[in-house]
Amino acid sequence: MSNIQPPEGSDGGPEDHSSISDEQWAAFLRDAAEGDGTSAPKEPSARARMVDRRFRNVLKTERKGRGPRRSSFRDRAGAVVPWTAVAAVVLVGAYQQGLLSWDGPPASGPAKAVALPGGGTSDGDRCGTKGFHHFPLPSAASSPAPEATRRPGPQLTLGSYGYAQSGSDNDSFHIGLLFAEGPKGSLEVSRTLGGEGAAVEIEGPDGLVAGAHGLPVTWNSPGKTGREDKTHIDLTGGGSAEITLPLRALCPGYDGDALWKGLQPPIDSSNTMTGQPAYTLTVSVRDPGIGELRRSIGVPVGGNLLSTNNLVPDGP
Repeated sequence: MSNIQPPEGSDGGPEDHSSISDEQWAAFLRDAAEGDGTSAPKEPSARARMVDRRFRNVLKTERKGRGPRRSSFRDRAGAVVPWTAVAAVVLVGAYQQGLLSWDGPPASGPAKAVALPGGGTSDGDRCGTKGFHHFPLPSAASSPAPEATRRPGPQLTLGSYGYAQSGSDNDSFHIGLLFAEGPKGSLEVSRTLGGEGAAVEIEGPDGLVAGAHGLPVTWNSPGKTGREDKTHIDLTGGGSAEITLPLRALCPGYDGDALWKGLQPPIDSSNTMTGQPAYTLTVSVRDPGIGELRRSIGVPVGGNLLSTNNLVPDGP
């Protein structure tokens, strides 16, 4: 405690209030606040009672002689210090008991590229970028495809896709992919799609809101069985696969459930789609087998790349 001595010849009465300086009072409050708080409150000492009595007399005298006044530093400090200490004890106690957490719900990942559970890398460092695709796509790849257009060469389309909520750390988007070799030719690709996996981007009005590349592919049985080996899979007759986009691939501030709803196109009362979804989901893959098939049937456009999105096809 600070050494606050009563003035010489003082008996502690109200006439001695002028002997307590602001510096002494601040030191007294500081020492009181710095107590270790490990023991129960004790009866105030005689000196503490003396200081308190003098301070109360000071307030009475000042208010009686001057009327209403603005509160001084001593007034505010005397009121704040004990309540601040109580609040700190309550917060620390709640945190230690697990009733309070400084961490928010893990609804998204950071704004930087990070490794994802299960494989692949997020595109968090490109959050907010408009028109970003890990595999550069031709401009037409980001537009709705015409209805019932039969194009030559290999094809990729979206199968079913959805959002699985299995716990805050395991929530993810599951995206089905459908492969076709086109009107003629045989499509054979590596199981790891050229060692690069699949890339996924979800973009909204403000740019990229989720994305990842190098995502592993889980292959389903192809259209014709007995044609796959440990390194390649023959998609003659068509085939399907699935990829998973973990919640860590979302940009900061985006919620998985809200994002999933934004991937659905608006519909009217008769369940008819009335426009494009708020968010565009694009999936792209790259494999030498895709380019080989295109060259074999005289379709050089597109190279080794296939892409698809969730946009509603244009009418005929």
